[in-house]
Amino acid sequence: MEDDSDDNFVTSAEETERLSEYPDSSRANRRPPILRSTPHEIHCKYDVRVISISGEYIITSSTVTKVWSVKTGSCIGHIGHPDLRVTAIAFKPSLQVEDEGSIIWLGTRDGGLLEADIRVLRIVNKRTGVHASTIKGIYRCGFEMWTLDEDGRLQIWGPDERTGLPQLNQAPKSQRIQVATACAIVVSSYLWVGRAKQVTVYQPSFSQSEQVQFTVTRPLTAMKPAGDITCAAVVAADPEHVYFGHDDGKVSVYSRSKLTCVDVVGISLYKITAMAGVGNFLWVSFRTGMIYVYDVSQRPWIVMKDWKAHDGPIQSMVVDRTSIFKLGTLPVITMTATENILTIWDGMLKQDWLELSMQEHEAEYCSFRTIQALICTWNVGAAKPTELQQTSTDSKFLRKLLKTADDPELIVFGFQELVELDNKTVTAKSMFKHKKKNKDKANVQQHMSYQYKAWQDHLTEAVSHLDSRYVLLTSDKLVGLYTCIFIKEREKHEIGNLRSSTVKTGLGGLHGNKGAIIVRFTLDDSSICFVNCHLAAGQSNVIPRNNDIANIMEAKIATAGIGSTANTADIYVGGGDGSMILDHEICFVNGDMNYRITLHRVPVMKLLEKGELDKLLESDQLLSQLKKNPGFRLRPFSEFPITFPPTYKYDIGSDTYDSSEKKRTPAWCDRIYYRGPGKIFPIEYRTYDVRVSDHRPVSGLYDIKIKTVDWELRKEAMQMAINRWEDFVQVSIQKARLHFHENEQRIR
Repeated sequence: MEDDSDDNFVTSAEETERLSEYPDSSRANRRPPILRSTPHEIHCKYDVRVISISGEYIITSSTVTKVWSVKTGSCIGHIGHPDLRVTAIAFKPSLQVEDEGSIIWLGTRDGGLLEADIRVLRIVNKRTGVHASTIKGIYRCGFEMWTLDEDGRLQIWGPDERTGLPQLNQAPKSQRIQVATACAIVVSSYLWVGRAKQVTVYQPSFSQSEQVQFTVTRPLTAMKPAGDITCAAVVAADPEHVYFGHDDGKVSVYSRSKLTCVDVVGISLYKITAMAGVGNFLWVSFRTGMIYVYDVSQRPWIVMKDWKAHDGPIQSMVVDRTSIFKLGTLPVITMTATENILTIWDGMLKQDWLELSMQEHEAEYCSFRTIQALICTWNVGAAKPTELQQTSTDSKFLRKLLKTADDPELIVFGFQELVELDNKTVTAKSMFKHKKKNKDKANVQQHMSYQYKAWQDHLTEAVSHLDSRYVLLTSDKLVGLYTCIFIKEREKHEIGNLRSSTVKTGLGGLHGNKGAIIVRFTLDDSSICFVNCHLAAGQSNVIPRNNDIANIMEAKIATAGIGSTANTADIYVGGGDGSMILDHEICFVNGDMNYRITLHRVPVMKLLEKGELDKLLESDQLLSQLKKNPGFRLRPFSEFPITFPPTYKYDIGSDTYDSSEKKRTPAWCDRIYYRGPGKIFPIEYRTYDVRVSDHRPVSGLYDIKIKTVDWELRKEAMQMAINRWEDFVQVSIQKARLHFHENEQRIR
């Protein structure tokens, strides 16, 4: 058996702390939301420091200001300002909607302000020395413009009596706020400022003779700690709350009416670099280059979408709500600090909207039937099939297992350690020997091939005694891993796109002593994926196990699964094409996952004697990761409640937990997880008393709902979905106009 000592046993307070609800990622779509009506990228070809967007126009600036068209991706023109480096940018308000996005204010490194008319591409006004230090932010508030510098000086430019708009030739009101501001955002008539771990709210006053300032400082509570604040956003559909991103992947939520922090939500382990309220959703970008889209109207939050947007940290994310009624679309612009490439995304998520709409109405163009799948996962501990015959209990194992179901359509065996992983003729050490390398390799392969064939023959013989006739659908191997799937003979002709692949995670992905076998196929018009895995061993190796799961779930397991891309959305989910595990509508992950119980052996044994499994499960590492780790890649999956004792580690040939010198703590290493909302219905989850290995086998029985698409009816359903989309766009346009008139054009 593999060396799996309890050395360096770690009991972390983090494992037992009060856990928050993390976003539900089970419905996340990973398709990048590319706008098909506009160019996807704009290559600026110069050092861009700030960007802004209004309607059709994107403005980029630093040593020169350029105007770009969202529709064509081309540069309309540039505005020169020699020797002046722009550090802040914002569009000036207009009295008429059609004039919105015509005039822009530029703040400079030396504290000056420029006003430019992008219609004629020239500077129309200029003011030097309005700030004593670099201007780091320009903000709109109704018909006012607010400028903020690095020293914490806020200048408030109100509308003049003649034009009703702020003018640079007037004297601004000045107010001091905190220095070293990380981010600031205007919410109604208030300025919300984030600095370090604190939020401060200001209400500047331009019109009153006596300046009024309301300040509320709310450090995040010790019960829900968060890192330093990096960015802020508001969501139009949630006018009560203001959201702040933090460098440890948390989002703090503040009430506008109560001026208090009401929640802290952990959404990642990585730094949040930018946020934006886009339509009804909160878009969040990370230093990894990923973007996530959250529906914050529900608890827990729903992850609507996630995708790799950039290779490096995303520095800027901007959106303009008026684009909806000006363009009929809602482009979101992102940029990294080094690429100087503007990337344009579809803020309305049209393709996702249509896909979800079709799924909600699939009963109109699909027929359904239910099949049953029996899944068995077992770390065999290098036992041979003949060893099962040594005791009457062990010899009845497969017969008992197969009788738990009434001839299921699918029987899936996922074994681990089919060969002995600490045997020097099998481990990586022998693979890298120079002497007798070819001979050793041949011996290894011969030994492993014999084991695989012996088990496959034994399983085939056991299945042959069932009332229905079964055939071997597929089998695959990876060092100690072995997957063998049987299917009822009458179902085999309904199988399509059968593929099998392996992912190595041992020795940093070089060796297959740890890893996964992935089998995927379509049955009727549903996609199914089975993953058999063996993760990193060791009591304290939670992070390596998490990394193994991430590497497996993120692996490119095959090319696109079906020939016609037109049908992909009906077969696969989440914007996928069948090339990754989570693309599949129905997924099962089983194996020796090796997650342990974060308690010492003595209290574990006492709780086992009392039969208090629920208390033990509170300290199960896998369940804890599902609760506390928002980035854990098994979070979209479910497990039927465990009602059986830990499956590891037993003395071979007995029912006694490890009595060796190491006395390993019992654990539920062997698990079966599933994902398929509304498609998978668990029936039974149990274990068996088989004593030839130090692990007990675990089985799960599941009803699976699969579909058949009527392609003619689907065409009609798609047209209806498009009609619903067009209605949705019209409603969005009206809401955007109303929002603009009630908020953007509000006179205070």
